[in-house]
Amino acid sequence: MAQIINTDGIVLKRTEAGDSGFYLKVLSPVYGTIDVTARGAKKQGAKNSAASQLLACSGMSLSVSKGRYYLESSEIINSFYNVRLDVVKLSLAAYFSQIILTVCTENQSAQDIYRLFTNSLYMLGKDDTDPEFIRFIFEMRIMGDIGFLPRLLGCAECYRTEPLMYFSPKSGIFLCPDHLGDEHGFIGLSASAMEAMRYVCLKDMEHLFSFRLSQKALRTLTQISEKYIILQLDREFDTLSYYKRMLSDMYTVCPPDPSPQ
Repeated sequence: MAQIINTDGIVLKRTEAGDSGFYLKVLSPVYGTIDVTARGAKKQGAKNSAASQLLACSGMSLSVSKGRYYLESSEIINSFYNVRLDVVKLSLAAYFSQIILTVCTENQSAQDIYRLFTNSLYMLGKDDTDPEFIRFIFEMRIMGDIGFLPRLLGCAECYRTEPLMYFSPKSGIFLCPDHLGDEHGFIGLSASAMEAMRYVCLKDMEHLFSFRLSQKALRTLTQISEKYIILQLDREFDTLSYYKRMLSDMYTVCPPDPSPQ
């Protein structure tokens, strides 16, 4: 007899399974990333059709047989419909999903990452949210959650924090101007931008998105967070390239507001 387990889960990826079902990559806060077969979910009016949509977050009842998971019943928690309607936001969500599939495995607790992802999607679904602001937060926070926390105290040599600091995405350290010397690969940022990095890496999840950044600071910080995640994980993300193309197209049609956020 198959074992039945209950868990919340969000669909990261979906492929067809025959004529009537789907294979789902699901992020569970308890079981990490798992492969779930949603039999019959492609049929019109199927009971698990909504829960099999990309980014659908549901309470799931799964049967487990011979090490495989099968979706038996589900109850939608959030479909993140506004994110799926917007090509820029949807492409950013796909990038987040690809990162999660890179760093999470099955039977690995993913409570923090699950909460980060669902909160990021919730914020992304708001009309007035800058997707680049969400990207910076997600990239920096998930790296800390998986053990790649930058050294945030100050200059790695003297521990001071100066008005202008320099960060290395490769080594994850800050240097002050006095100790920068001939070092290469460091990105300059203000002390307030450095404080934003500290906030994102260390703040409790409840208040993670409760701060503002100027567009200038945000451009610097997304440059840092992007390079940091690529260098630390030692891989490129095709979904990131696609998201940046979609974002560029959006800004061509509708330039961003130059005022601070």
